Amino acid sequence: MLSGLYGPVSVSADQGFRATVRARQLGVVRVSAVDCPAAEVRGTPGPGGARAARYHLVLAPGGEAVLEQAGRSVRVGARGPVLLDTDRPFRLHLTRPRNTVVTAHLPWAERDGLQGLVARELPGREPLALLVAEFLSGLARDETPYGPIDELRLATAVTELARTLLDHRLGDDEGPAAPVLLGRIQLYILDHLDDRRVTPDQVAAAHHISTRYLHRLFQGQELTVAAWIKAQRLERCRRDLTDPALRHLPVHTIGARWGFAQPADFSRAFRAAYGITPTGFRAGALPAQKQCAPRQRQVSAVPADSTS
Repeated sequence: MLSGLYGPVSVSADQGFRATVRARQLGVVRVSAVDCPAAEVRGTPGPGGARAARYHLVLAPGGEAVLEQAGRSVRVGARGPVLLDTDRPFRLHLTRPRNTVVTAHLPWAERDGLQGLVARELPGREPLALLVAEFLSGLARDETPYGPIDELRLATAVTELARTLLDHRLGDDEGPAAPVLLGRIQLYILDHLDDRRVTPDQVAAAHHISTRYLHRLFQGQELTVAAWIKAQRLERCRRDLTDPALRHLPVHTIGARWGFAQPADFSRAFRAAYGITPTGFRAGALPAQKQCAPRQRQVSAVPADSTS
């Protein structure tokens, strides 16, 4: 029964061992819960290449478990998931008389840096890890029949939460996923520049990370998060001020459409960045637009591939 969840396994337990398995298939994602007594589960992968669902997030909302893999040992609890690779040998010790283990089977054959996270403690007391754990536990208990579209949305939610959690941990280790997460965040900001509510706190919340961690991601960009947002908004304003099709719009309207609520604030910010007021820039006070380069250093481009 457990082989269907973790691949080829052997179970060592008292005589009469019985496990109850509940599984929910959500497109390419499967969330399952196993209720069983104390036991030792050994994963014994067979020959062949990596499977499409080799990585699993595991947590134990009931009882206690210890995962051993890749020369590491980690306690599996209720507050934060642990990463398991079923294409490598492992041992899962279920230590209590009754245990409940929830597993999310992720549709990833391989991702950069994941091997370094196998059988390691992920952020277990931070809001993001708790959110992932509660969401997966809730899905495992949920018996609501969902239609295909809702199942697809739930599968997307599981994979995005898992990706964000693991990217967060990789970022703490300055691993290769940190630039990818930064690129994803920058693209999000660019898509929401016209929303005045976009602030560092809002951006962090939208990506299920702490504001402190968001600032860490931007440390190599030579601008703070707030300054990066302002610089992108000013660049959109500068572009619109040179657009003949928008000549009929007042200067303050162009500033407002890119998040500058007060005309005076827009004028000061534009002058600080470009050395001229937005009205003067539009009037052609400079001989050529190319001479109007920002005074502040521009940030690096968003990575081309930011959807890993």
